[in-house]
Amino acid sequence: MMKILLTTLLLAAPAANAMNAVMYQPQLRDTTVSDAQWQHVLSQLKGQGIDTLVLQWSRYDQAFTAGESRAWLEHKAQLALSGGLKLVIGLSADSQFFERQKQPGPALENYLNHLRANDVAVAKRWVDVLGAQSISGWYISSELDDRRWRDPQMQRLAEEWMKKTRLSLAAVADKPVAVSSFFAGNMTPDSYRKWVTTLSHSGVKVWVQDGAGTQMLTEAERALYLQAPSAGKVIELFRQDKQSRTFKATPAPVSYQQKWLATPVPQGQDRVYFSLRYMSAANGVLAH
Repeated sequence: MMKILLTTLLLAAPAANAMNAVMYQPQLRDTTVSDAQWQHVLSQLKGQGIDTLVLQWSRYDQAFTAGESRAWLEHKAQLALSGGLKLVIGLSADSQFFERQKQPGPALENYLNHLRANDVAVAKRWVDVLGAQSISGWYISSELDDRRWRDPQMQRLAEEWMKKTRLSLAAVADKPVAVSSFFAGNMTPDSYRKWVTTLSHSGVKVWVQDGAGTQMLTEAERALYLQAPSAGKVIELFRQDKQSRTFKATPAPVSYQQKWLATPVPQGQDRVYFSLRYMSAANGVLAH
């Protein structure tokens, strides 16, 4: 009987741990947002069934590394916790990541070690500020595409990078670690599925971005890539302006957002809405 009960609990664990989350990209311009405005946004999210706030990063180059901006972000994170949301902490982001990932093997390996050291330093700060018990997970801010990491040797390097980062973060606070990946038709759907599987062997949860916002592929094409066995999906709630030279986007229609918010989260799968500033809950508070 005990064995049956234990098996049942183990089978239920992924579903119990699945999150219905929203990702927030902290920007320095957001530091004008007051506590009252932030708490209003959090309250609306709770009302929509959101249970977790994921910080996409808590350090972006030198932003949020010290002083008033870091104190502001740490305080807003504490308000999210006191407002009843779980917190997944995004770590250190490098604005030059997509350029620097093009480096040849040995240089790239050194760079990835540097990223891991930054992530660990940021994680230690958060444990000091919040306490390990208040942190529900870690998020690696570097997004993995289907172009740079097509080669099997590169995929092994990525898996090793994820594995080492997970172990380093576990030494700070042993929490689930996640990373996101996106596709643009540079791998076949089958190759992408195999890579997501391989990447998952690192013990890091892979969240696959659904591609609806970037609109690089048709809905039918995206559906093939989204069959990859990921730990969760990132639902893009923006629509990119493809005519703009720099990234520019508007929110997806309210009806589209409401449809997703009303759709139950699949059992054992995380759902992460991207991003908070495009959700109706943040209207008038967070600029696009």
